[in-house]
Amino acid sequence: MLPKTATPRIVVLKADLLYGDMLCRQIKEYWRGAQVQVFQKGFDALDAIQASTPDMFITGVKIEDMDGLEHLEPFIERDLPILIVTTRKDARTLCLLREIRYNGLFDVRAEAYANLHTAMQRVLEGEIYVSPTFAPHVKRPKNNTLDALTEKEEMVLSVIGDGSDDQQTADRLGLSPHTVNTHRKSIMGKLGLHHKGQIMCYAVQNGYVEISPQGVFHPGFQRKIRKLAADKNGTVKTCV
Repeated sequence: MLPKTATPRIVVLKADLLYGDMLCRQIKEYWRGAQVQVFQKGFDALDAIQASTPDMFITGVKIEDMDGLEHLEPFIERDLPILIVTTRKDARTLCLLREIRYNGLFDVRAEAYANLHTAMQRVLEGEIYVSPTFAPHVKRPKNNTLDALTEKEEMVLSVIGDGSDDQQTADRLGLSPHTVNTHRKSIMGKLGLHHKGQIMCYAVQNGYVEISPQGVFHPGFQRKIRKLAADKNGTVKTCV
């Protein structure tokens, strides 16, 4: 966890200047030494990021000089931690959110600022945070033709989907890091994903990982654990 004495550099992009300043105050309240730049225009924010990559990019979804979420398109295949702060759940926005990469999706109306620091911490650490009110909306039905993962690949995806590396995943699943890496490459190839951030986003959008203020839930992995426990505690066969 990033200590309060840390000095992260954060770029904030919000069309409403007062809203942007409020986010800046929330950041400074937690990390007094944080270097925060607040922008209202998308091109200005992108220029600042291009000049010097920040530790995190916090943005809204409606930017006056940008259409849709095009201000996030340059980062689809980059590892820049992105936290989207918004209340918008209209059909167009939700559709766009399913197509771009982000690390955090925070509903400020539903959560106020109570969990904002938690969301920022997770995003800075390369994890994912999705407000419970957004979780049902960003998921999309699986395409059995395009998303033809094997059962083992789905199990691996349910673990690496929270950002776990090969060693951490291997420890959880009882596999070797080499085997996990092989599955990771296969998953990325089948789904057209290029880096960890895209894997995490895909896992959340497709229900492999569920993340809330209470913690991380891995449906596939935890179903396996329950099954193993049931098998272990089941009826023992005896020889007659």
